[in-house]
Amino acid sequence: MREKGGRNPYRRRIELLISLWDNLISRPPGSREELAEMLRDAYDKARLEPLRGKAKPPDLYDKELASLYVVGKYGLGLHEEYAEIFDKYFYKEELYEELGDSILESREEDAKRIVEEKLGGLDQNTLARMLRVYFTRQIFGLLGEDEFLSLLRRIPQVFPEHAETVKKYSRFYVAFRVAEAIARGQVRSRTSKEALKQALSVKIGVDKSTPDDEYIASIARDVFRVPGRLLGQVLSAKPRRQAREAS
Repeated sequence: MREKGGRNPYRRRIELLISLWDNLISRPPGSREELAEMLRDAYDKARLEPLRGKAKPPDLYDKELASLYVVGKYGLGLHEEYAEIFDKYFYKEELYEELGDSILESREEDAKRIVEEKLGGLDQNTLARMLRVYFTRQIFGLLGEDEFLSLLRRIPQVFPEHAETVKKYSRFYVAFRVAEAIARGQVRSRTSKEALKQALSVKIGVDKSTPDDEYIASIARDVFRVPGRLLGQVLSAKPRRQAREAS
């Protein structure tokens, strides 16, 4: 799990997830639901928020198990040694990666067929959960950004009906990355903030993927604990309203 320069806003989070893996191996809970509660309790004690946008859906900690999955599989390399743990608790994430890889690597008609066979169809929530696994790998430094963005661009080609969901997730990604850069100390002015925001939107290549500053502020404040004084220096004083995200 590599450093990206500047302060690492994920250090405490990753250390906590590694500690949770120790507990998971030595004292495995009875179910995925119990594991999600274990994760919630650990985050609450550490005063950490799940990786998210503005919304806090009821299943947020079940979704946040993607972070535990990513650290265990790609950070610690536990997938083969503890395959039974992954099969018992992380069956959703394993399926999402299987389907995401199929979308990336297969012809459009084959990818559609595989998704239909495995899920019976693809709804917005499942798509967002699939993207979350790749997103988490990317921000933890365990997947190249180009591969993640390739998946974002590929989905509307295979599933045109989900183009709007991809736009929402693209806005979330840009907002999250800008908030991360503020937390790292890499963005210190409104000029550098705007330059990064526009550069990321252009790089993604998805129309209407530029978030407003209110959206960025909510992530910077809630997930990264950036002080309000700093946010006032970097973000616009009167941001527009942001459409609901798909994180």
